[in-house]
Amino acid sequence: MDILQNFRLACYRIVLTAYSTIVMPPYAGSTLRGGFGHAFRKMVCTQGPIDCKDCTLKAVCPYPYIFETAPFEGAQQLRTYGDVPRPFVIDPLSTRGEYRRGQSFAFNLTLVGRAIDYLPYFLVSFRELGEIGIGKGRGRFQLTHVLTDGGEPVYDGDTQMVHNRNNTLSFDEIRGETTSLPTDTLTVRLLTPTRITHKGQITDKLPFHLFWRRLIGRISALAYFHCGESLNLDFKGLIAQAETVETVESSLRWKDWTRYSSRQHQKMQLGGLVGSVTYAGDLGMFLPWIALGKFLHVGKNATFGLGKYRV
Repeated sequence: MDILQNFRLACYRIVLTAYSTIVMPPYAGSTLRGGFGHAFRKMVCTQGPIDCKDCTLKAVCPYPYIFETAPFEGAQQLRTYGDVPRPFVIDPLSTRGEYRRGQSFAFNLTLVGRAIDYLPYFLVSFRELGEIGIGKGRGRFQLTHVLTDGGEPVYDGDTQMVHNRNNTLSFDEIRGETTSLPTDTLTVRLLTPTRITHKGQITDKLPFHLFWRRLIGRISALAYFHCGESLNLDFKGLIAQAETVETVESSLRWKDWTRYSSRQHQKMQLGGLVGSVTYAGDLGMFLPWIALGKFLHVGKNATFGLGKYRV
C-alpha cells in the first residue's frame, strides 16, 4: 500500500505538579482541553472577543488552525465537512479526583501532521494554564515535564529547557506492528465512552462496518486537512467487505457522562459505549487502520479523549 506517505503523528506525556489543591472531575479530558483552549487563545489572540471566522488574521493565527479547525480555502475534497477534526488528542489517562500541593499527575498528548510543529504553543499554553488554574476552585499547577512516549525528555519545568526530539511515527511504522496480529478475529476494547453516529443518532450498537466507517472517515479527514494527503482507497469495496465481518461476542454497555461547556454555558450529555466486542471475518486489510486509530481514537469528541480503544 503506497498510501499515507505524508502521515505523521507524535505522542507526548505531559506531567503537571499541583501548586494548590486541584479537584478534577470524573473524566478530565474535557477540562484539560477546555483549559488549554482558553490559555491558548489568551496567549495568541490580539483581536478581542470576536468569532475566529470573522477575524482578518484567521489565516495566519495558530489558534483557529489548532482549536477551531475549518476547511481551508480552496479545499477540493471533504469541503462539506462542517466539523474538521482537530489535529490533537488529549488522553487524560486516569486523571481524576483531588491532587494536593506537590502531587503530580499526567496525561498523554498526540499531535497530527502540521500540528507537531506547534508543540511549543501547547507547552506555553499549559504553562500559562498552570497560572490561571484548572478544575473546581481553579487549582494551580506547574508544567513539570514533557516526555516522548519513549520516556525521553522534551521539556523540563525547572530549567525551562526544551529538547528537540524526532519522535514522529509514520503510517508505515504503525502498519508494520500489525503483522503478528491474527487476521480472522479481533477484540476491540473501548476504554472511554465512544460516541458513534448512525443515521444522525448516537448508536448503542457497534457492528464492525459502522466502527470501520467512522474510523476511516476520521483518518481520511486528518490526513487531508493536516497532512496534505488524500486517502485513495476503494471505500465502497472496503465498506462492503466490512459488512461481512460478524460480531461474535459483545459486552458493550452504555456509560453516561455529563460535562459543562463554558462556551455554550450549559451541561452536555456525552455518554457512549464502553466494554469489549469481538469480531470475526476477513480482517487483514483493516488491521493497519485499526492500529492507527489506537492513537487517534474513534467517534465524536475524540479530541478530549473519548473513543479510546485497544485491540
